Amino acid sequence: MNKIRLFGVTIVVLLCLASVLVFAQDAPATQEPVSSFALPTEALMPCTVETTAATVCDVIATQPEDIVGVWSLYFQSKPAFIRFNLDGTWVLGNSLESTSDLNSAYASGPYSFDNKGVFTSVFTGAPLDVVPLECQAGHYLLRVIKVGGQSVALNHALIKDCFVNRQTDWGYTMLRVSGE
Repeated sequence: MNKIRLFGVTIVVLLCLASVLVFAQDAPATQEPVSSFALPTEALMPCTVETTAATVCDVIATQPEDIVGVWSLYFQSKPAFIRFNLDGTWVLGNSLESTSDLNSAYASGPYSFDNKGVFTSVFTGAPLDVVPLECQAGHYLLRVIKVGGQSVALNHALIKDCFVNRQTDWGYTMLRVSGE
């Protein structure tokens, strides 16, 4: 008799566990937390006309002139270089020199700033199964850090970008390599 009771209890417990799994399938997918704070749109330490070699300041980039040059960054977790050109194009490569040669570059594409200072970078060179059409454009707010009046670092604050690899790579600070 005790074996039958134990068997009955075991069946009830297994049915309860199975029903939990069935109901869990209908549960909505978890969403990433959303900040209730807006992105900061003012410089943290505004640059002034009078600078010394030790002056540290930052500006929100709103035009190509603010970011033109070559920056080091991580690309797929490896060091790489990106050149932002004055004509609104970017070139990504494995060396400073490769950012001047589209044939040896990893990738390239256009970028722009809108009237609110939002930076948009477009990557159209990848197959659509890697970067779907709706994820080719990433939108960021750019902050340029300067020391002694010279740009030394570039930070991307995410506004909207569904291409996770770009989000990850651009989540790290880029360091200035060359102003050309």
